[in-house]
Amino acid sequence: MQKRLTLGFFFTLFVCTTFIPIVWMFGSSLYEDGRFSFVYYRDIFLTQRYVRVILNSLILASITTLLSSLAGISTGFFLAKTKLPFKNVFKICFLIPFIIPPYIAGIAWANLLGRTGFLNTLLSQYTPLSPESVSHFIYSLYGASFILSINLFPVVMLMTEYALKNVNPRLEESGLIAGSIFQVVRQITLPLIAPAILSSMMIVFILSLSEFGIPSLLQVNVLTTQIFTQFSAFYNEKAATAIAFPLIGITIILMILEQIYFRGKSFEVLGKRASHGTIHYQERWLIVIGTLFCTFIFILCVIVPFTTLVVSSKTVSVYYDAFRLARNGIKNTVLYGSIGATFLTVVGFFLGYLSEKVQSRWRNSIAPFIWLFFAVPATVIGVGLIKVCNRPEGIFQFIYGSLWIIILGYGARFLPLSSRIMANYFKQIPSSTEEAGIVMGAPWFCILRKIIVPLQGYGIVAAWLISFMFCVGELGTTILVYPPGHETLPITLFTVMVNSPATIVSALSLIIVVMTLLPLGVFLATSRYFLKWK
Repeated sequence: MQKRLTLGFFFTLFVCTTFIPIVWMFGSSLYEDGRFSFVYYRDIFLTQRYVRVILNSLILASITTLLSSLAGISTGFFLAKTKLPFKNVFKICFLIPFIIPPYIAGIAWANLLGRTGFLNTLLSQYTPLSPESVSHFIYSLYGASFILSINLFPVVMLMTEYALKNVNPRLEESGLIAGSIFQVVRQITLPLIAPAILSSMMIVFILSLSEFGIPSLLQVNVLTTQIFTQFSAFYNEKAATAIAFPLIGITIILMILEQIYFRGKSFEVLGKRASHGTIHYQERWLIVIGTLFCTFIFILCVIVPFTTLVVSSKTVSVYYDAFRLARNGIKNTVLYGSIGATFLTVVGFFLGYLSEKVQSRWRNSIAPFIWLFFAVPATVIGVGLIKVCNRPEGIFQFIYGSLWIIILGYGARFLPLSSRIMANYFKQIPSSTEEAGIVMGAPWFCILRKIIVPLQGYGIVAAWLISFMFCVGELGTTILVYPPGHETLPITLFTVMVNSPATIVSALSLIIVVMTLLPLGVFLATSRYFLKWK
């Protein structure tokens, strides 16, 4: 009974935090002047302007997915299948663009390729390109796709690498006896890892479709920026809700198509690593190409953006000015990030347990149901929370006017992520440990405290730190729901971007980068000691 009530409470909390605001928002948008109406949806689908906006979103997501796949599959292959020098260094560095907020990379590339940017000036001097054409590129759909692909290619890289490591090497060894490396990769390896690649491409497509920071920064007209404009500029929440409908619809259609594609297919060779381990190709030319390619990606994704921000900030004193300007935002970011990460860890712990350890006929449906909300755009979640909490009296007004509306926003955005992290660590805990406690007659809370939580300690630390990193950089939901005086550092950066000098903007961006990457260093350092201790 203890177990059932506890898990039921946290699942209900997840539904109230994430599911109800979205359903409520869509339900209210179907009423106009007290009558059932599709007036806002009719405008969306029958107006040429919005058809263009939907097409822009699809083009942005498609180009981003294509570029991310080219970079991610290649780097994943070189990391998994070759004896690449500095392999671990490359892998950690390639994760940095995904960890830091994408608008930080957008600011760096806009400084570099804008009308007065260093690289723009260089290209206009030594190539036929004009400064206007280079500047137009970066402030366009293609420029936004380029920056988003830098941010999202690690998703494809990680899933490709782990899929390649799980391929049974005997199949590839048999192929190498009769054919070349190209034939083995094309006819054996790629078909075996195709499901992982397709899944990663779908995740990239959905994330780029729901991205708000980069299109807003580069003034690209897509669905997420239209939602923000309708809500913040025209105060038309029903129109904003209707514009969000295509995003949700496309996400659901993609997930259904994925389920249909994988249904009935067998991928037994994946996940059964043979005793021989993974095959590594020893050809020198392949290692040279891999080293050159990974070095190019490293320079493009890490060195260039960070160097640009450091150079753009110019002097050390500008960091002092940036700290003074964003003092309240920094304090709020650390405080709200810590509270949000704790909330996400606690609720994610029980949701992860529910989706991984509870035996029921609904088990296979719980995890996809929770994960579905990770694809909901941040601006849609923000509008939904305002719709539910913006009431004149009671506890809702208390939540709406305090930091707790931001914490709820973090929960709605990242609970699917923290629960997935916890679920993955729960897979490593054998059920027999919990069953031993049950046989001894211990109540579930006692088993939880003395067996499950200690064994899950590493997952708890990982979930907290990763949640903190995402909370620190969150912008799309927070910018809609934050009460006066509760602005976070990303909001401070977003609001001062237009009027402040580029030096201040660059310094604030680097402060966010340090605040985001610091937990990663703590995580890597503590994980080694934790593993030794275990």
